Amino acid sequence: MNFGQAAFGLKQVKLTDTAGSTPVFLPSAMMLHFTEKTMSTKFLADGLWIAGRTIPVGVEWELEAGGLSLEAYAKMTGRTATAVGTTPNRTVTMNADAGTEFPYFRIYGRALSDTGTDDVYCVLYRCKLQEIEGTFRNGEFWVSSCAGIGIDDSTFGLFQFVQHETKVSL
Repeated sequence: MNFGQAAFGLKQVKLTDTAGSTPVFLPSAMMLHFTEKTMSTKFLADGLWIAGRTIPVGVEWELEAGGLSLEAYAKMTGRTATAVGTTPNRTVTMNADAGTEFPYFRIYGRALSDTGTDDVYCVLYRCKLQEIEGTFRNGEFWVSSCAGIGIDDSTFGLFQFVQHETKVSL
């Protein structure tokens, strides 16, 4: 098996603006899932399929992470997470107003190989949050989950996979 073919376990998820700057890492990243969406058609003539056409049009993605990162929440929604005070008395606050447009952002995900020496990562270049949720529940940890779409950014495309023979930081 070649390097990068046995990706095992999500190690990191990073969110940035669409320029790839101002990174925010998800705490306790648990899952990055995406589905490439296509538009397809078949040419049927004389009772037979003569040709077919499939064109990629976008991606749908989902994220899950343990904990509640207001900094990550703010990155995906265009809001501001404001920190005041010093440890051990810091407070982070994020306010939400109705009618505010969510921005586009990038998602980077990284998984190590089963040997831990190489890795594979993916980048979704132009993502838009469509839903976000989590539940405060007695006796359970908060798990943040969210989903959205990814569209072509006209420079890098929809997404990119990169395999490194020697693992690198995200």
